[in-house]
Amino acid sequence: MLPDLLPIPPSVAIDADIRVPGSKSWTQRALCLAALAGGRSSIRGWGDNDDVRRCAAAISALGAKVEFAADEILVTGPAQETRAELNLGGSGTALRFMLGLCLALPGDFTLDGDARLRERPIGELARAASDLGAAIRWLGKEGHPPLRVSSFGLTPKSVFVDASVSSQFLSALLIAGAAVDAPGLRIRTAGPVASASYVDMTVDALRRFGVRVHAGPGDWNVVGPPRASAFDVEPDATGANYFFAAAAATGGRMRVAGLKRKGLQGDLEFLGVLERMGCAIDEDAGGVTVRGPEALRGVEADFSRMPDSAQTFAVLAALATGESRLRGATNLRVKETDRLADTASELSRLGARVETHEDGWTIRPEPLRGARIAVHGDHRMAMAFAVAGLRVPGISIEHPGVVAKSFPSFWDLFLPLSESP
Repeated sequence: MLPDLLPIPPSVAIDADIRVPGSKSWTQRALCLAALAGGRSSIRGWGDNDDVRRCAAAISALGAKVEFAADEILVTGPAQETRAELNLGGSGTALRFMLGLCLALPGDFTLDGDARLRERPIGELARAASDLGAAIRWLGKEGHPPLRVSSFGLTPKSVFVDASVSSQFLSALLIAGAAVDAPGLRIRTAGPVASASYVDMTVDALRRFGVRVHAGPGDWNVVGPPRASAFDVEPDATGANYFFAAAAATGGRMRVAGLKRKGLQGDLEFLGVLERMGCAIDEDAGGVTVRGPEALRGVEADFSRMPDSAQTFAVLAALATGESRLRGATNLRVKETDRLADTASELSRLGARVETHEDGWTIRPEPLRGARIAVHGDHRMAMAFAVAGLRVPGISIEHPGVVAKSFPSFWDLFLPLSESP
């Protein structure tokens, strides 16, 4: 049982080898497509966390059979329930993807979640769902859950969606399109898609389930049906980055087994940022190793393809020499918390000088001091600021159990770092 306030012991240069859980982004995409496929699919190497469990419970409520094993999830589809009430907890990804699945299934469905999920926008996706023939009824604030979806299933059509706020709007429709026979579902977008790397992952997952996809830019076409498949989940790059950052912060060494530097997870691009900050990156057949420098350099970096690693960069920037600028992360305001404002607030609490912009921060290092870090209900806030605690004495993390949303075993892997080498 974790305490309500967790002190982070400072560390000398760490030296460790770890393995992080499977990517929750890959796992949730695979769960949804397995639910639409006829037959039994195996999702191997999945990472256990609250978001994945919420997604699995939702596809089960929609009629797919879900069985958990030590290193795989077995899903037997297709889901065919015509009525269901889905509680997605705090999972914004599951909320958007379930709206896509509900479009593919004729019936009446209610989608809801916790208090923070009720603040997260879904209006643009709901408008597209309405254009595809679904009836949307808002049960609370318009444009946000809870909502009721009455669907008549999907036939070949064309629809427009604004994905500038969240790539999940586009990914949800792409997943829904897997249930549409030829000539398929055509989806149009205009302008940049937020966090476009996640759309690349969705397209790849569709193809791995046998779905034909024409992929943009700005024009997408999906032709189903999906077929039951064996889907291997690679290690979670976002989770790995906290540990790579620990090596960067302490001038130490961290090897993450099973990870490859090149891949579709946008957060793998964080390794390039670490290189520019002075880290050495090595890859072999078994994983990726980061070695931190004596002193980190401040840099400017675009995080539009890796927003979930933005807070990790912000902490390293506060520990670096020289000014850093993070840009391209406008959608951080509509995550589990307002990450732009709340990260700046906690960095300032440590003594850093932070200027908040519409799409990121300018961070000017100052001598840092210990502080009690408020996580604002955000799992990524807790994990990112734990990295600062390895360098700055006196840092404690409030409500450390919040990491269960994406990485329940985080503290089991992280706290022993203070004891290395």
